[in-house]
Amino acid sequence: MAFHVPPTHEGLYDQVVSRFRMLLRRGVITGISDVRLNLWLKNFISSEDQYLAARVLDNLSYRSQAMVTSAIQHVNECVLPCELRRRGIGNFADVDGLVESLRSGDATHPVRFVAVDGSHEQVPGKSGSVVIRQFQRDGVSKALTCKPENLGALPATVKCLVFVDDMLGTGKQFSGFAEHYKLDTYAGTQAVIYCPLVAHQKGLDKLTAKFPWLTLLPVEVFGAAHQFYRGAAKNERQWAIDDENLVDDVREFVKALCTKRNIPATTQHSLNLLLGFEHATPNNSLPLLYAESPQWNFLLKRQT
Repeated sequence: MAFHVPPTHEGLYDQVVSRFRMLLRRGVITGISDVRLNLWLKNFISSEDQYLAARVLDNLSYRSQAMVTSAIQHVNECVLPCELRRRGIGNFADVDGLVESLRSGDATHPVRFVAVDGSHEQVPGKSGSVVIRQFQRDGVSKALTCKPENLGALPATVKCLVFVDDMLGTGKQFSGFAEHYKLDTYAGTQAVIYCPLVAHQKGLDKLTAKFPWLTLLPVEVFGAAHQFYRGAAKNERQWAIDDENLVDDVREFVKALCTKRNIPATTQHSLNLLLGFEHATPNNSLPLLYAESPQWNFLLKRQT
């Protein structure tokens, strides 16, 4: 049977859209206007289209600006203090002392924050530079940030390099970044730490195997359970999201819809995620969320 609306879920579209609108009104979801939502919903015409839209919205992992701020605070107040203490780096009386030192930005501070961006290969949409500006806004002095091309000029007092990013997907982009800037050459004298706000387990496994000198400290970890085309535990061919449609049928339906509307169904970096940040949407997410054409309205911004 082709992709269809299960009889037990015929009212799902109205339920999900109503709940999403409520989250917009209450400010739980920010950065998406009601007008933008309406335009995106107009992409879905048939009952099968609307069922797909409901499943996309219902499985969307959206990180608002407030959530990003909370994640950055977690790095500064929990992740980083624990790692510095474990390594014996710095002489901070307590967590509050470290947090204040990040804010004041003394030149002798042992930590520097570095954005993972795509400037070395002219990759559009890499938002590490956006994330590091958010770190600055949320408690890290600009004096404690460093451009990757300037790492070699840092003073000997710097003992820890913290690379920040919003998303680690397959690990391909960070691998290219690490190799281009020869990050392994710093690992002998400095702790080299990568702190993406969200990381996929595939990327973590790849980087762990490839760069044994790299410490990975993601705030959130995604895996197979976050992928849209995931199979059920008891039957991998069956779509885990509704336990009725087949994964191949869902994939083919999305492909046909995207082809008809002149947008890509996937990307080379896609992990079939439904993840979006208020500032940008990773290219590991399905283009259904962020693609734009004369026949398709986007819901989320691809990049700022």
